[in-house]
Amino acid sequence: MRKDFHDLYQLAVNNPNELFSTSKGYSFQCDVTSRIVIHFSEIQASFRIQDFLNFRRFVNKIDIRSRIFDLSDESDYEFVEAPQLNIYAKLTLCELIQLRDLINGTHFAIELNSLLHELIYQESELV
Repeated sequence: MRKDFHDLYQLAVNNPNELFSTSKGYSFQCDVTSRIVIHFSEIQASFRIQDFLNFRRFVNKIDIRSRIFDLSDESDYEFVEAPQLNIYAKLTLCELIQLRDLINGTHFAIELNSLLHELIYQESELV
């Protein structure tokens, strides 16, 4: 039986697999699908690790500083798209900064978990 996204949300709330959260969203690693799940505003996406890393690169490449000093109306929003993941969102600069915070925090948690996993297994091999 295939779980829908609402079931995955319930899994995250009652699950120690949460990776990172802010006041605007959260992320977790799903045991069922082995994916990174991001909840942010209207964006609800499930990423394979490589897709997550590509999406992170895309979001981090957006030059927020130049947009802050650009007084045109077009610079007040950024379109964030990842068609392969069905992500299409028009975000304000504040929302973009908050999304970047969530994604980079999630990346840090993944890296930290990986490092801890590596250290635990190295230590167990020495015993």
